[in-house]
Amino acid sequence: MSNSRKNLVLSLLIVCIFEHGTTEAFVSPNRISTVIRTQHKNNQLPLYAMNENGGNEQRAFGDMSPQKSSRDIITVRSSLVEETDSVVEEEESTNTDILLKQTDQMGRNPLLDKLIGKFDDSRLAFPEIGTKEVSRNFSNLSYKKNENKVTQAMRNEGSVVGAAALISGCCIGAGILALPTATAPSGFLPSSAALGIAWLYMTISGLLIAELCINRMGQTGRLGVGLLELYKTNLSNTLSTVGIAAYLFLHYAVMTAYVSKGSENLATFLNSVGLNSITSVHGLDQLLFVSALGSLVYFSQQKTVENVNNVLVIGVIASFLTILGIGAGTTDVPALLNPVNQHPELVVDAFPICFLSMVYHNVVPTVVTQLEGDREKITKALIGGTTVPFLMFLAWNGIILGNIINEPGALDSGLDPIAFLQSQGIGGESLGVAVSTFSELAIITSFIGFIYGLLDALTDAFKLPLQGELFEKYKPALYAGVLAPPLLFSLGNPDIFFDALDYGGAFGVSTLFLVLPPIMVWKQRYDEENTDTLTVPPMVPFGKVPLASLWKAAGTLILEQGAEKLGLFDFFKHLFVEKGWLS
Repeated sequence: MSNSRKNLVLSLLIVCIFEHGTTEAFVSPNRISTVIRTQHKNNQLPLYAMNENGGNEQRAFGDMSPQKSSRDIITVRSSLVEETDSVVEEEESTNTDILLKQTDQMGRNPLLDKLIGKFDDSRLAFPEIGTKEVSRNFSNLSYKKNENKVTQAMRNEGSVVGAAALISGCCIGAGILALPTATAPSGFLPSSAALGIAWLYMTISGLLIAELCINRMGQTGRLGVGLLELYKTNLSNTLSTVGIAAYLFLHYAVMTAYVSKGSENLATFLNSVGLNSITSVHGLDQLLFVSALGSLVYFSQQKTVENVNNVLVIGVIASFLTILGIGAGTTDVPALLNPVNQHPELVVDAFPICFLSMVYHNVVPTVVTQLEGDREKITKALIGGTTVPFLMFLAWNGIILGNIINEPGALDSGLDPIAFLQSQGIGGESLGVAVSTFSELAIITSFIGFIYGLLDALTDAFKLPLQGELFEKYKPALYAGVLAPPLLFSLGNPDIFFDALDYGGAFGVSTLFLVLPPIMVWKQRYDEENTDTLTVPPMVPFGKVPLASLWKAAGTLILEQGAEKLGLFDFFKHLFVEKGWLS
């Protein structure tokens, strides 16, 4: 090293010490630059990393307010990377040796750490993340001119309540409409336990995806990380293909269910106003349903669609509260809780719909961005956002089952309790109207969201932008790819609503959200060959235990449902029991 460069490095270190802070060298994951910054005891400093053009890019740890002085940030250009690397590696080696000695002195069991999984804090980009001195990973900024016409950077802090509401809204869709059909044979209490398990596992799954998103954002330095990108970057080519296939399968299955149920409700409405001639033509109600909503999304600005959707969501909430108000008074609670009406041996068949009801994972990247990668806020939003629909599902299930439980044959397997309640006029005409309104509005709001979700997936698959001239060129083909398959499947089988959701829950949800996220997190945390810098500690405690638990749940669900849907259980029952092979 030349004397001039030695003097420069020493001068920088002396300046840092003079500022009464400690020095730390940070080498960005993409090796663009090295930043030496001061850590003040009572002040969290912003962190800047130089971009490829030498300009300052906010990489964001700590207070990103524009009032901070740039003199607190000392940036060393890329030419010094090699000269500081040896110092950094020597310090890391020393710190690791000290940490190992401290661990031994604390009496921890290395074997237990190996089995359960111990996270290596040294892989964190900054120690303040692990110690929670810094809560968020970046800041969302907007620029406005003040009264003096001077442009100022303003922080847009995301709302935990708003993020939780977004998650809750995603959960309220086709799943809640299929719940009574799935849970009626097993009874209210066993199905409530199944819902509780689904809530727990799907919340853990969402937290794992949030962890993957935060780390991916830290590695790339950009926002807007989607699920498909996580599959591509964290899995092998084979598993990535499985993930993308499961993603498309789940979305098309759910959209097929929406078309089936939505067109059925539309036909009921048209018949009630005397337009029987429309519903008498096969498939015309499905075509009207898809055309109406597809045209709304295709021809309208996204802001217009959002405003329409917000009004419909208000209708969903109002109709659900009406159902609670009317249905609670006519629910037979003693019969609902009677042990005679509980059949836990049948509850396994309810799990696919229970898991499907708790799907919200498409919006997790959005929540991570809104809450600026803040681990605590994201955790609160995910837990709160999934707890609200979980409680709604319990109430909905109790009211629907509690109103039909004394009717002969109402709880038979395969019967739709909602349709039965409406056709028999149980609970009065007002309850039937409220249930129909809630059902249709929940389907419409969810269908709109799934259109956008599939559109994102197709544009990502074909490397197309989401706006601009190139997007407009392929826009008709993209929307045809989104809307035509579910319409055709629904035309081929108008009563496919429950089966589509059942298969989607058993194979799509279990693969996407119970199998793949634990694999990706395990590889990222515990793979000895993976040395990528991470920007968040584990979002879910207890190491490998919850990861293995998700695998077991998914494996059991896939094998059991696969065997049942292939008829293997009936085959062996016929072979060993009816033919007397066991006698």
